[in-house]
Amino acid sequence: MKYDPDRLIDPFSPRKRDLLKRVLSRRRFSRSGRLICSIGYLQAEGDSRNLVRVLDLFIRNEKDFRKAYETLLQGYLFCGYPRAIESFFCLSEILKNRKVSWMNRVKSRSLRDSAELIKRGDSLAGIIHKDKFPRIRNKISDICPDLGYLMIAEGYGHVLSRDGLDLKGRELAVVASLISLGAYRQLHSHIRGARNIGCHDLEIYEAIITGIVWVSPGKIRKAVGLWTDITGREPPDSIDKNIYSRV
Repeated sequence: MKYDPDRLIDPFSPRKRDLLKRVLSRRRFSRSGRLICSIGYLQAEGDSRNLVRVLDLFIRNEKDFRKAYETLLQGYLFCGYPRAIESFFCLSEILKNRKVSWMNRVKSRSLRDSAELIKRGDSLAGIIHKDKFPRIRNKISDICPDLGYLMIAEGYGHVLSRDGLDLKGRELAVVASLISLGAYRQLHSHIRGARNIGCHDLEIYEAIITGIVWVSPGKIRKAVGLWTDITGREPPDSIDKNIYSRV
C-alpha cells in the first residue's frame, strides 16, 4: 500500500493536516522516517488522539506494524511505563479496527543473564556514543549507580538492541521523544549518537523539524540550536515565529 496524501483529509484538524502535508512533502528524509519520528513525538506528548491517527497512516503491512511496535516499546525507556502502556492501547485499537492478528505473532524477548546484557549493552552503546560512552556511563553511575546499570543492561542490552527497527530509526525516534520531553542534556548525546551511526546531518535536522507539527516551536528552536552547535551547520530554515509557514 502506497502512502496516500488524501488519507490526511478526514482524521486531522485543518491546521495539523496542512502542516503534516507540508512536512511529509519535504525532501532529505523519507515519509516513513517522518512518521516514525511523529510516533516518538506523540507518545512523549501523551497525545493519544493524534497518535492513533499517525499509526493508522503509517501502518500499511506487518513490517510497518513491527516498526511501530518497536518505536513504542523503546519509548518506555524515555517516557516511562504510563506513556508506553497508553500508546499500546492506541496500537491495539488500530489492529482491532483492521481485524488483524499481528500482535499474536510477537514473541516477548526474555531477559538474559546480567553479564550478557551488560556485554551487549556496552557494545551497542559504544557504537552509538563512541569515545563519549565511558564518560556518559560514569556520569550516570555517579549520580545513580542503579540507573547506570539499568541504562546499559536494560536500555541498550535488552531494548535498543532488538530487531524490527534499524538503529538509525531507533536513534531518530529517540531524538523526537527527547525533544518532546525537553530533555536537552540527553538530546545532545543522541544527536551525536545519530551522527555516529551514519545518520546524515540533514536527516537529523528533518527529524527535528518534523516535530513542528506536534510540539511547541520553542522546543524545536532549542533542538535546532543544539543541532547547529554539534554539526557546525546553519539550519536550512529560518527558525523564528514564522517557522510554521516555512516548513
